[in-house]
Amino acid sequence: MVDVEEKKVEYKVERKSDAEHDMDNAADKVKAGAKAMGKKVADPDRDLGTEYNVEKAKERLD
Repeated sequence: MVDVEEKKVEYKVERKSDAEHDMDNAADKVKAGAKAMGKKVADPDRDLGTEYNVEKAKERLD
């Protein structure tokens, strides 16, 4: 027979709490809003809602 040695493996799992997720989401929204406002000031004919959605999508990808 072959001796089988049992090894315990320790897994370290990092999870963010709901509050941390909310804080990250709020920060992303502020960044996206600020970028959208900057573009709106540079070109007043731009749609602020569309610019916000574009910037919010970019923040999620980063």
